[in-house]
Amino acid sequence: MACRECITGSLHEGTPTGRVETIHGLPTYITEPPSGQAPKGIIIFIPDAVGWDFVNNRLLADKYAKGTNSRVYLPDFMNGSALGQELFPAMDTLLTKSTWTNTMMKVPAFFQVVVQFIPFLIKNRQSVAWPTITKWTHALRAHEGTSLPVGAAGFCWGGKYVFLLCHDAEKTADGKSLIECGFTAHPSNLVIPADAEGVKLPCSVSIGDVDFVMPVAQVNQMKEILEKKNADEGAKHEVVIIPGATHGFAVRGNPYEEKAIEHGRQAEVQAIDWFNKWFAKGT
Repeated sequence: MACRECITGSLHEGTPTGRVETIHGLPTYITEPPSGQAPKGIIIFIPDAVGWDFVNNRLLADKYAKGTNSRVYLPDFMNGSALGQELFPAMDTLLTKSTWTNTMMKVPAFFQVVVQFIPFLIKNRQSVAWPTITKWTHALRAHEGTSLPVGAAGFCWGGKYVFLLCHDAEKTADGKSLIECGFTAHPSNLVIPADAEGVKLPCSVSIGDVDFVMPVAQVNQMKEILEKKNADEGAKHEVVIIPGATHGFAVRGNPYEEKAIEHGRQAEVQAIDWFNKWFAKGT
C-alpha cells in the first residue's frame, strides 16, 4: 500500500555516480565506495514508492556508499511499476485548499494520480513484493554476500520489508541470516505491535512525530516494544523520533528549507552510523 504522502515531496539536485546492471534478474543501480577502497559491507536499498530510478533514491544510495565504504544495491523490486515523480505536482494540486479558481484543475490531477496509484497498489502488494525481495536477497547472499556483512535500508514502502527481513524468518540453505542489520526511515504499512514484536536482528528506525502514515501513539508503541527487547533480550534496536519531521523526510524533503534539510541529514547520519557499527562486527 502507498499513501498520499508517498507521492509528495521535492526533487533533489545532483548526478548519481553509480551504474546500472542486471543483478539476479533485476535492473539494479549499483554504487561503490570511494575510489580505491574495498567495500566493507553491502547495503540493499529498498526504496519508497517512487522506485529505483528516482534520482533522490540514487543520490542517497551514493551517500551511503561513501559514508560506510560499502557497495549499495538499489534493485527494481517493483518490476517497472513504481509511481512516477511527475505525480508530485498533481498531488500538490489535490492537497491545495479548494477555491473557485483551482477546483477544475483538481479533476485532471485526480485522474493522473489514480491511473498510476491503483496499478501500483495491485502490482506491489506484499504477496507479490515479498517473494521478489527474498528471492533476490537469497541470491545476493549466496554470491556477492558470502564474505561481506549485508544490511538493508528501506524507506516508506520499503520500510515494511526491512522489518520483515529483521524478523529473520528467511534463512539461507546453511541457516545463515539474509542480513546482519536493518535501517528504515518513515516506514509504511507496518502492523503494530506484530511487526515490532517479530524483530530479531538489529533494527534502527528514524521517524517523525508528525507522520501521517504512523500516528505518534503508534510510533511510541513501536519504540516501547523495541526498547523492551533491548532490556529483556540484550537485543540492539533503536527508534529515533525526530520532532517536526513529516513522512518522506529522509528522501523527499525540501532542499531549500532549513528544517527539512536537517531532518534528512539526521536520518542519513543515523543510517551511516548504524551500518558502520554492525558492519564492523563482520558476518
